[in-house]
Amino acid sequence: MAIPFAGWIAERRGLWRLAIVACLICPSARADGACRYVPLDPGTGRVTIDGRTIDLGEADSLPVPGAWQGPIAIAGVTRCVVDPAVAIVERPIFQDGRHMLVTTYSGSNRTIFAIELTTCRVVWRSAAFAGAVRLTGDTLFLGKTARPLGPNCLP
Repeated sequence: MAIPFAGWIAERRGLWRLAIVACLICPSARADGACRYVPLDPGTGRVTIDGRTIDLGEADSLPVPGAWQGPIAIAGVTRCVVDPAVAIVERPIFQDGRHMLVTTYSGSNRTIFAIELTTCRVVWRSAAFAGAVRLTGDTLFLGKTARPLGPNCLP
């Protein structure tokens, strides 16, 4: 006796394999759902990670800057420049190999931007907030507000 839908399953086997491979090579999410963001120490404003050089722009002071004017430029296989609205950059900055979470400020307000490292595209932007920025496990804290990271490791 034939199993119903056996042909349908066989036809879609290739799609399942593609989905499994995509999950294996996606650096920002693990099978257990945890995201792999790590703090990025920008040094004086130019740092290389995973073959990409990230330049945060002109530093406010040396040898230990507290902020960078932007615009952020990312060079790897290709070079791109992030939207100029992503300025004035300060710590903390986090990256997962695929995205970078960048803290910016204006006066006493902060805004977090999620930037796709391969395209320099802003893929998420927080509302302005006051307070500290923390990333603990799969939760981004923006002042008193907690934003869980979704399955694509974005808030």
